[in-house]
Amino acid sequence: MHDFPRLLLSASMTMGTPLAVAKLLNVQPKLVYAWMAGLELPSAAHVDASKPRLEHFLRTPKPALPVHPRRRAFDAHLQLVR
Repeated sequence: MHDFPRLLLSASMTMGTPLAVAKLLNVQPKLVYAWMAGLELPSAAHVDASKPRLEHFLRTPKPALPVHPRRRAFDAHLQLVR
């Protein structure tokens, strides 16, 4: 169960927000935040049911986002300035 918060964080980063993870797991967003922070522990039954869903989502290839027709190709690959 110790890797469950890390799995939630990875899913949150992939999906964009903890709210999206909460919707995937059909729970309140505040629970996802509490689980990620380690403030609350989900029941073992909930972890057993949620882990496969999160792992399946993270393994599924995501489609590439289409580039807006008026954007230059370079804009799609912007890098941070150091």
